[in-house]
Amino acid sequence: MAPKNIFILGGYGGTGRVVCRRLLQHTDAHIVIGGRNLEKAETVAVDLRQDFGPERIRVARADASDYDGLVEALAGCDLLLVASATPQYVSTVARAALAAKCDYLDYHFNNEVPKNLETMRHDIEAGGRCFITQAGFHPGLPAAFARHVAAYFTRYREAYIGMIMNAPIENPDSIYELVDELQRPTGEVYREGKWKKSTWRDGHVFNLGRFGARQCFPIKMAEMEQLPPMLGLEKAGAYIAGFNWFTDYLVFPLCLFIGRIKRGLFRRPLAHLLAWGINRFPGKETGVVFVLEASGEKDGQRRQVRVEADHADAYDFTAIAVAACVKQYLFGRINKPGVWLMGQIVEPAQLFDDMKSMGVNIRVLTT
Repeated sequence: MAPKNIFILGGYGGTGRVVCRRLLQHTDAHIVIGGRNLEKAETVAVDLRQDFGPERIRVARADASDYDGLVEALAGCDLLLVASATPQYVSTVARAALAAKCDYLDYHFNNEVPKNLETMRHDIEAGGRCFITQAGFHPGLPAAFARHVAAYFTRYREAYIGMIMNAPIENPDSIYELVDELQRPTGEVYREGKWKKSTWRDGHVFNLGRFGARQCFPIKMAEMEQLPPMLGLEKAGAYIAGFNWFTDYLVFPLCLFIGRIKRGLFRRPLAHLLAWGINRFPGKETGVVFVLEASGEKDGQRRQVRVEADHADAYDFTAIAVAACVKQYLFGRINKPGVWLMGQIVEPAQLFDDMKSMGVNIRVLTT
């Protein structure tokens, strides 16, 4: 079978270029590095060609807001991988992929993206296309981790996800989605049979490995919504820690205050301020720690399961999760028509194995 051609929109960005490298390392796919800036795309391509040769790598101009240009650029490609921070153009990009008879994968954080893709479900299924959204680790891994440990229980009761990341922000534009969330927090926790909007009282202290014990706060993730009925959970939630004193106690409240006036107001300067705060006060530890704390019973006996994933580079951790998902797509394990959330469609055991092979330290502890 001939290698697949993957078009990576935004492939020269902070995470995009790492995704390119991981795909070249761990698949036989050919890649097209696409974006508005051909000079940046070519710079990344030159670097990659030194390690992987010229045959598998090319560049192309593409703009997420330009439907006709995207359709033309996608000619001959099998999968469009969206690495650009452009959730506002998801409908345009998705329609272009359909017109080009191309499958689709993104790692957008914005919870409106799955809703927008759902409106196209009929056309996506009619075209026989596979659309996977919210890949990566945040979102992407929470539901996969929770699903993975279901086999450890005969009665699965609680699943809590905690995560922390510390990495320099190269381009403030890449955290617009985070600013949007901070301006209108949508955190939720599952209890008493339904998802409820969280308050400051719903914080949860996690042991985040080398980062220590940290207070984390609920976030809303589309991939988590179906887990309680799917797994029989009584309590569940996904939580994230802050960055440092400057961002947590000054920038976050400022984003919330301005967001109450008007969402999107001062979005760009707030992103620059947040990026400055993250870069100016980096902390001692860098990278990502991602944990699952699960509990229930096994054959009538109380059981607790902790899964911990640790990696030194947050950009690479995201790229690894994306590459592991793409591997399953390329091998046909999850390549089926429809709209799918990565965390709900991937095979968790295979995902763990592939992530380990790419350098993520994953431990499963039971008590």
